[in-house]
Amino acid sequence: MRSAVRRVLDPLLPVEHFTKADRRVVFIIWVAGVIQGFGQSQASASLPFTRDGLGLSEGEMSLLLGIARLAAFAALPLGWLGDHRGRRRPFLWAMTFIIAGGLLSGLVVEAWQFGLFHSLLRTGTAAVSGLAIVLLAENSSPRVRAYSISFYGAAVSLGSGVALMLLPIAEIDWRLPHLLTGLGLILLPFLIKNVPESKIYVIEHAGGHWRELVSGPWAGRFWKVVAAGFLASAYGAVGAAFSTERLINQVGLTTGTTVTVLLVGGTLGGIGFFIGGHMADAWGRRNTSVVALLMALVGGLTLFSATSLALILVAAMVSGFGTFAFVPSGGSHRAELFPTNLRSSANTAASNGALAGSASGLIAGIWTIDTFGLTSTMLILGVGVLLAAGLTMLLPETRGQDLTAIEADRR
Repeated sequence: MRSAVRRVLDPLLPVEHFTKADRRVVFIIWVAGVIQGFGQSQASASLPFTRDGLGLSEGEMSLLLGIARLAAFAALPLGWLGDHRGRRRPFLWAMTFIIAGGLLSGLVVEAWQFGLFHSLLRTGTAAVSGLAIVLLAENSSPRVRAYSISFYGAAVSLGSGVALMLLPIAEIDWRLPHLLTGLGLILLPFLIKNVPESKIYVIEHAGGHWRELVSGPWAGRFWKVVAAGFLASAYGAVGAAFSTERLINQVGLTTGTTVTVLLVGGTLGGIGFFIGGHMADAWGRRNTSVVALLMALVGGLTLFSATSLALILVAAMVSGFGTFAFVPSGGSHRAELFPTNLRSSANTAASNGALAGSASGLIAGIWTIDTFGLTSTMLILGVGVLLAAGLTMLLPETRGQDLTAIEADRR
C-alpha cells in the first residue's frame, strides 16, 4: 500500500532529499517570490477597475502596460552588477523597486504616473526573476536544482493568487490592492538579513563582458534563449492581463465567479511547478520545457475561445499547468547554459527579453485587440509559442550540468 502511494506521489516529489542548506535558501527566495508575485500581478488582476479608474480604453491600457515593460530594461545594469559585485546586493535593490513601485502606483492621479511607477516595479521584477534563479541554481544541490526553482515559481504564483483574491476590493477602489504591496516593507529587513551570496560566485568572482553574450562564444545560446522567452511572453502577457477582462466583460461572469474560476484552475494547475521540477531533474530541461509551452498554448487558446464554464475551468488548469511547469525547467535550463561570470547578466537579459515580448504583445494590442478582438489576438500570438518551442529544441540538454565546469562546454 505504501509503495503504491509512493508511486502516485513520486512525480510531485524531488528526485533526491533536500539538504538543510537547500531548504534554507529555498525558503528565503520563496518569501521574496510571494512579494514579487503579489506586486507584479496587481495591474492585470485588477485591470478592469484600474483601467476604468485611469479613464483608459482596453487598447490604451495595453499600451501603458507595454511601455512599462519596455522601461524595465533598466534592470540590465543590475544583472551586470550581479556578475561583477555579487548576486545578493542587486537582488535586494530589485526587491525594493518592486515594493516601492507597487505602493506608489496606488497613489497616482494620472495615467502617465501609473505607467512611471509600474515601470519601476517591472524593473524590479525583471531583475529578481533573473537573479532569484541564479541564487537558487548556485546555492542548491545539482540533483534538485530544478525542483528548488519550482518553489520560487510557486511563491510568485501564490502572490499572484492573493492579488486575484483582492479583486472584489479593487471593485470598491482600484487603488487599494496596489497600496497593499507596501506591506512588503515588513519583510524587507528579513530579506536583507538572510539572502545569501552565491557560493559559486565567491569562488569565481570575475565578471564577464556583454560582448561575450551578444556576439562572442555564448551568442548562439543567448539569442535562442532570448528569442524563445520573447515569443512565449508576448502570448502569455496578453493572456494574463486580459483574462479577467474576457471573463467579466465578454463571457459575462460575475467578479466572484471569475475569481473562483481562475483561482481553482490556477491552484489545480499549480501542481505543474512540482511535476515540472521533478520532470526537469529526472527527464531533462529541454523536453520538459517544450511540453510545458505546448500545454500553455492549448489551454490559453481554449480559455479565450470557450464560453462553457466547465471548459473554461479546464482550460485555466491546463494553461496554468503548462505555464507553471515551464518555470523550473526553463529557469534551470537558462542558468545551466551559461558560465558563472556571465550567468547573472544572461539571466537578467533573458528576463528582460521576456518583458520585451510582453510589451510587444501588449503594445500590439492597441491595434489587434480593438480591431480583431481578444481571441484573434491570442491566435496570432500563439504562433510565437510554437516558434519558442522549436528554438528550445535547438538548445543543448543541461540536466546534471556542473556549474563550475561549464566554461569548457561551449557550443
